Amino acid sequence: MERDAGTLIDHSESRRHAAPIRATPGERANIDVVERHREIAALRELFARSQRGHGQVALLTGGVASGKTKLLNTFADIASESGAIVLTATASRAEQIIRLGVVDQLLQQATLSREVAGNLALSIEENGMSAPQDTDGDPPPHPQVIRELSATLLGLASDRPLVLGVDDVQFADSQSLQVLLHLQRRMRSAPVLLILTEWSQPRPRQLPFHIEIARLPYFSRLRLAPLSQAGVAELLAQRFDPVTVRQLAPPYYQASGGNPLLLHALIEDYLSSEHPVSPESRAAPVVGDAFAQAVLACLQRWELTLFQVARGLALLGEHGSPHRLGRLLGMTADSAAQVLDVLTMAGLVENGGFRHPGARAAVLRDFPPDERSALHAHAAELLNQDGESATTVAGHLIAANRADGRWAVTVLREAAELALEHDEEMLAAACLELAQRECADERDRAMLTELLARAEWRSRPATAGHRINGLKKALRDGYLSDTGSLTLVKYLLWHGKADEAAATLRSLLRRQDPGERGELQLAYLLLTFSHPPHFPRHSDVGFDVVGDGALPPAEAPGRRAAAALGAVLTRGPLDTAVDAAEHILQTCAMTDRSLDTLLHALLTLVYAERSDRAAVLCDSLLAEADHRRATAWRTQLRTVRSDIAMRLGDPLLAAEHARAALDQLSAKEWGAGIGTPLSTLLLATTAMGDFAEAASLLKHPVPSDMFTTWFGPPYLYARGQYFLATGRPTAALNDFRQCGALMTEWNIDHPAIAPWRSGVAQVQLLLGRAGQSRQSLVDQMALPGAGARTRGVSLRLLAASSPPALRTHQLEESTKLLLESGDQLELAATLGALAEASRADGDQAKARETLERAVELARGCHATALHQQLVSSGEASGEHGGASRETDGVASLTKAERRVAALAGLGHTNRTISRKLGITVSTVEQHLTRVYRKLNVRSRAELPSGLPLHPVPTIAASDREEGPITALHRRAPAAQC
Repeated sequence: MERDAGTLIDHSESRRHAAPIRATPGERANIDVVERHREIAALRELFARSQRGHGQVALLTGGVASGKTKLLNTFADIASESGAIVLTATASRAEQIIRLGVVDQLLQQATLSREVAGNLALSIEENGMSAPQDTDGDPPPHPQVIRELSATLLGLASDRPLVLGVDDVQFADSQSLQVLLHLQRRMRSAPVLLILTEWSQPRPRQLPFHIEIARLPYFSRLRLAPLSQAGVAELLAQRFDPVTVRQLAPPYYQASGGNPLLLHALIEDYLSSEHPVSPESRAAPVVGDAFAQAVLACLQRWELTLFQVARGLALLGEHGSPHRLGRLLGMTADSAAQVLDVLTMAGLVENGGFRHPGARAAVLRDFPPDERSALHAHAAELLNQDGESATTVAGHLIAANRADGRWAVTVLREAAELALEHDEEMLAAACLELAQRECADERDRAMLTELLARAEWRSRPATAGHRINGLKKALRDGYLSDTGSLTLVKYLLWHGKADEAAATLRSLLRRQDPGERGELQLAYLLLTFSHPPHFPRHSDVGFDVVGDGALPPAEAPGRRAAAALGAVLTRGPLDTAVDAAEHILQTCAMTDRSLDTLLHALLTLVYAERSDRAAVLCDSLLAEADHRRATAWRTQLRTVRSDIAMRLGDPLLAAEHARAALDQLSAKEWGAGIGTPLSTLLLATTAMGDFAEAASLLKHPVPSDMFTTWFGPPYLYARGQYFLATGRPTAALNDFRQCGALMTEWNIDHPAIAPWRSGVAQVQLLLGRAGQSRQSLVDQMALPGAGARTRGVSLRLLAASSPPALRTHQLEESTKLLLESGDQLELAATLGALAEASRADGDQAKARETLERAVELARGCHATALHQQLVSSGEASGEHGGASRETDGVASLTKAERRVAALAGLGHTNRTISRKLGITVSTVEQHLTRVYRKLNVRSRAELPSGLPLHPVPTIAASDREEGPITALHRRAPAAQC
């Protein structure tokens, strides 16, 4: 038909698809027909038959976007180049209402005379076929119109072979189908090839059109399968080098399912990625906008149910069975199963789920928010009815952002508790926040608030403080449990609201019946030690809470741990308390609720001076806390572990854990609790001779209310040890006495908390007040809390103020006690004193052996000052003659070289030395190179053991009669905290 003759039916503005665009001859060679050569060969054979006057009908079937259109257009180009007349049309769902729409597309491409075109238009108009069908259905086409249209198409093949192509014939209007059927019955002896494409359906409907064409003897069906992995590789080879193809083929096949449309989209995303990595390191396809659009394009080509089921499947995930999809979407399970089969054939779905998460994400993003929320809420209800896990149901409730009904609140709470068990704090918080918002029951709301505070406390202690007001309201209204009330007290104390905490706990004690106060009384007792000014002892809560040391049953680990700690603090290191603490640490799982129980058990061992046992058990808990990434857990456990390490004479490890704990939280988040890690780090750096860092720690601001807690006395004690080690005995004595004044005033005078009398005794010895020193130590050993370590240190200091005849015995007893406690640093100092006493007794062999052992222990403890003084003492007595020969070249060292060499000789790494001295690692290496040359050694292992880092202190004349080692004990910082 000529262009100026018009069209059969002019509905071009409403047409959704234009005629297919063919490639130019130059582009034709690049058209991909990967794994479609068999089909092209079959179409060539059918075309050859039609050219010989044997009309043929071919039906191409395949899944969504399987390449049917590409194959049709490719063959259309081949036929056109061979001289055939080629007419093509594309049917669409949107144009099904247009009568004769497909035939119209075909004839628009034909060249018709004006007469033929006019007669056809007149016939169509006279027989009422020119308007769209009405909503009542499609009237049967007029026989005359069908004959004329069919004859017109056949007439085109009078001079040249004719190829007719109809893409997506399943969407063709019924009148066009009637024309095509009429044509097929009359083309047997005509040079006509009719090619139809249709989507494969798992359960195809046997419509009259299909039945009619399938029985024709010149009918052929060609099925297009998805591309194989080899086919994917072949297509990739058109764009990439062989190495890239080998790398990309397997994951691209898996992601696309052999769907050419999806595969081309993946290639486009790969090529357009901003920062593509090398193919050798690419573990997964690049999935971007092109892939997402291709997924949606696949779904939009089918009936609406395809999109609905895809959305339901994306929303349900692994729980999307046909039965559930049917219930969710209001269709039968059988209908849902059929659509799932279509999605599977399209390569989007595999084993009931999306092949690639990017496909699922694309579907969910295209979901209107309101519809998605409603469907999530419906899914949650269905899954809950089916008994799915609380976590699964809660995920849908959170996605819906609603929890209608008490059952939903209950599910969210259960899911939150499970999430906390699996260390998913963010999920737990999301569940609890939604449940709290939707909860109508005040008692349930109080429980949810407590759980939410616990969840936030684990990773964000500062955030948990925002829940305090909610907990206080629940307490006022009478809905908060005892456990929740104690949680409130804990958070009030952490955030510096000790007065409120005390008032809250007293109020709880007044409300409770006397027989039910056990847990609250134990909590109050521990707070009389940790926050004594705010929790004074009175008749209701005193030492009698732990009685004769009997503990609650093992079935109540929380109360048992608190009672064990209370017993040790009030009655000393009882074996029953120690055994109970160990049992709890070995059997109690670590959770948000049990953390305080475990910390109480650890502190029981620490204050009973069983640090060797506490270290192993604390390491196990700390490893678990690190694995579970729980900030609050790690912070508190590292704080305890640093304290334990210091009590075992390992200042290097103590400093490491203390720094790690301090780095976890800001000073504001720490509150008064910062006193413990700060005190331990101050003691550790002082013991290692790192006075520069120790001085910087003293500039660290601490909250004023720290000195109204038991965090204050250890800080004063540690600061006193620093002053003592740096030659400021008066300042040290002031700190030790202030520490003691607080502890005695508060009635928490327990030497394991802070052995202030040891510090006072050291200063008094240094000032020549032996009698006062002796009295301080006697008083200390008489305290109920004086364990092996406290008595060991006390005996060593006591020996310094005792007659020479008593010293050896006292020092030997001190050695036994310190061996029992495991404190290597204090043991080194005691062995040094014992070496001097043995020398005074005339036992030079024992003195030499004991001193060598002391030197090695001090070296292993990284105790720089103590190690240097022990070595100097040995040289002065002639017991380390070799040492003086070793240090003959020391005079040639500069001050900087000597400091680096001394630290290297103690086993410090170059990085540690650089940090301690404030120089670069490169400078450390340069100094060591010069030191090796001057001392004629080859490595740090050969460095002399007595290189002085600082000048050895001059021994006062008043101290000389006691010997250099005894004077040393009065100056060397004790490692207790």
